[in-house]
Amino acid sequence: MPLCEGMEEYMQPQSRRSHVATIKGEYLVSDVHIASKRRSRFGRTLGATLAVGAALSLSAVSVASAAPASQRSPQYNHGFTTMAKSKIKIAIIAGGPNVVFAPWGVVAELLSKQLGITVTFVVPPTPTYAASVETATIDSLVAKGYNAFGVFPDGEAAITPTYQRLIDRGIPVFDLAGCTTDPTPADLCFATDVRASAQYETQVLIKAMGGKGNVAFLTGELTDANTIQREDGVKAAIAATDGKVTLAQVVSNIDTPSAAPPAVESLLASKGSTLTGMLSTDYYPSVAAASVLTKNKQFRHILFIGQDNDPTVMNAIAAHAIYGTMYQNLYGQAYVATMWLYKMLANGCTISKTAPFIDASGTKHFIDSGYFFVGQSQVSKYIGQPENVPTATSQVLAETSKFLSCP
Repeated sequence: MPLCEGMEEYMQPQSRRSHVATIKGEYLVSDVHIASKRRSRFGRTLGATLAVGAALSLSAVSVASAAPASQRSPQYNHGFTTMAKSKIKIAIIAGGPNVVFAPWGVVAELLSKQLGITVTFVVPPTPTYAASVETATIDSLVAKGYNAFGVFPDGEAAITPTYQRLIDRGIPVFDLAGCTTDPTPADLCFATDVRASAQYETQVLIKAMGGKGNVAFLTGELTDANTIQREDGVKAAIAATDGKVTLAQVVSNIDTPSAAPPAVESLLASKGSTLTGMLSTDYYPSVAAASVLTKNKQFRHILFIGQDNDPTVMNAIAAHAIYGTMYQNLYGQAYVATMWLYKMLANGCTISKTAPFIDASGTKHFIDSGYFFVGQSQVSKYIGQPENVPTATSQVLAETSKFLSCP
């Protein structure tokens, strides 16, 4: 698979643990970029996948490829029997109908064609990221013959009984973009180190503010396992200022297109004159804040850093209405997961007992998919391009033999 060339990453300082090599001196670079599709296409992809079949219990489902319990290896080293490509069916499952997951649909379509297998991007019909709906979605897919899963977990632990039933039947499952906490049946978690990313984002904002002032923090659903970790990262960066920076307000549970705009408008109406900076770690609050700050010049004294690459956010950066945005690596997460799940089913690979995982995000089986900051001086390179962090994905793929043990 050819990788996208010519993308220069502006990465966080290497102040955290990672198996990914340090490149360009003190800067860590990350991930893979291939197909490009517009947000309107992403929206259609999400909408088209909302319909999911009726929920069936996994306990009533038998999977032809699953080895008997007496023949399977312990957790993290399942024994799989190789199977023909025609029988491999991989599901990449979002937490809910959020456009941030759209790159997973691009990956599913691409690798279905390139590998000659079934790879499907599925969005559970749950705007509140309900574990029960996600479980029903997984059960339905197993009943349809799906035998490998990459899942954004709805809740840190609520989905783990479902994972255990998958593992018990010889079905591999990876956490993507968020982690279930240990002890977890998931084989691994490939995700953004969200605490480190939020802390770095806050540090960039504080530096731009001159090291002092009042900050507001916009974040996501309380049922999202990443939310508390992001808040911890923000608070850690602010605490390091010894009182020079104050966290004036945290506005959470607003990562939806209906909740974010009124929440941002209310915040600015009540505290806009007292804020020095504002940051968001989630998609829809970032879009809402970028839109409001673009239209209302009286708030331009507020330095704002958002998340992801919605055109509203990118255009606001280019217009100097906001300071910048944080990129993460949804595309690479789905790409690596699909490739590795394919190898497990097609080639009989298992998770290596000596895999160089790191201890982060509540699990000891974590792989960082990377992140970086895009500011006003770099934004022209990224407008109109998919959100991506190419080098980390390339490096993780190059280290496949360290993570997978193959016959």
